[in-house]
Amino acid sequence: MFRANVNTSLVTVTDSLFCVRPEDKSPQSLPAPQQLPPLGDSYHFSPPAPLTISYSRGFYRVDDVIQTYLSNSPARGFLRQPSPGAASAFCISRNPAKFMRSVSLSCTRMLTPQSCTTDATLNARSYFSDLNLIKTPIVETEQVSDFLIPVTPLSEWPAPSEQNSSCVNVVKNVEIVIGYTGRGEVTYATVNVVLADADPNQWLLQTHSVQFKLASPSPTQGDTTSAVGLRVGSPVIGRFDGEVKPLTTLWASQSGSCSSDPDGRAPVLFTHNSITGCTFSSPSSNCSELRSQMYGLLQGPAAPDVIAMNFGSQPDWTRVIAQECPVSLEETCESGCVLPNSLAIQVLWARQGLLDLPQKYILGAKYLFQCQRFKCPLSPSIILTTEVTFVDTTLYPEPPRGLPQPNWKFPFGFFTRGTSELDGNIVINGSDAEKVTWSLTLFTVMLLTRLDFLTR
Repeated sequence: MFRANVNTSLVTVTDSLFCVRPEDKSPQSLPAPQQLPPLGDSYHFSPPAPLTISYSRGFYRVDDVIQTYLSNSPARGFLRQPSPGAASAFCISRNPAKFMRSVSLSCTRMLTPQSCTTDATLNARSYFSDLNLIKTPIVETEQVSDFLIPVTPLSEWPAPSEQNSSCVNVVKNVEIVIGYTGRGEVTYATVNVVLADADPNQWLLQTHSVQFKLASPSPTQGDTTSAVGLRVGSPVIGRFDGEVKPLTTLWASQSGSCSSDPDGRAPVLFTHNSITGCTFSSPSSNCSELRSQMYGLLQGPAAPDVIAMNFGSQPDWTRVIAQECPVSLEETCESGCVLPNSLAIQVLWARQGLLDLPQKYILGAKYLFQCQRFKCPLSPSIILTTEVTFVDTTLYPEPPRGLPQPNWKFPFGFFTRGTSELDGNIVINGSDAEKVTWSLTLFTVMLLTRLDFLTR
């Protein structure tokens, strides 16, 4: 027995069957297509859309989408980076650019005589006109005018046009560079466009790059911010021959081989332990050249001289200890080259200050290279790895109810000085306490016996 909301006229019952015919429904009409706003100069690069992601903090973290604002319309959106689709190479504009993720993507546009002058994605102005980045994440109800960072073009580019059966001045490459601070704020944004001439009725390969660079504080600025503790997930900042930039680790390309692009390296994030690896091969037959190539992949151009202990325009710095591979002047490819194949980055940090509001500081760091002898040329490829480890060295104060210490004072007992303190000797376990109790009991019995004997 069961119940259902079924029309009884559709039910047929026989001796052995219980049938319910499906209701004849006429095909429903498809919903009307969404009316999108007309294509503006910057619609394809940052289409206005309702904000579906909200932040409760006033700074960007790694992989956060970057909020944008269009000056010609009161609409907010997210910075988008055109990318190839999941099953095709055609460009789609739904891929969001993520904070501190420098990525370069290539995709294909369809070029026709009609789209040469009408497709906004082929026009250089569509990637910066009226486009502003929002300095820090804000809610939709906040006033946005105080947080706008305009996207500045590095040049002026003409609009596409048709000349001699050819489409000229179409966008070939787009590179947007975003500056940020250690506090997770966007400080500037520039865009550079490379134009090309193409034949209509052909495919056009476009490359779209988004690069993030740490903005160095100006030495002449008057408003200096005091140093504060580091945030979990923030980039670890180092100073390399006077240049301030984040620490990075090696990064693998899509094929698994080590990427030599310095802008594609992964940043070292505070308290985030990580292990990365890639394959490396080289036809070089020179030990010094191989050593230089592998050091460059593992640590970048160089190891940092010092790293920032905290945040602020004038942070404190602590040194970095680097332990490299030994070099022999007599090594050859036949005997084998001592080369670095692994890097271990160890960062010591601790909490300082009050227990209710501790501040996180970096105390020091080590760059430890593991070395191995290889014969060159390096074929087949070898594996290079980088391991980042953060070690918490915080020393917490003694709890208020810990084990007794020699300088602790206890109140006396009612009849005796108690079992926890006897003639200045501290009893720290139950067996000793039991011995002291029996000793006191025996002494009391003997004393009462002697007094009873004297009264007789």
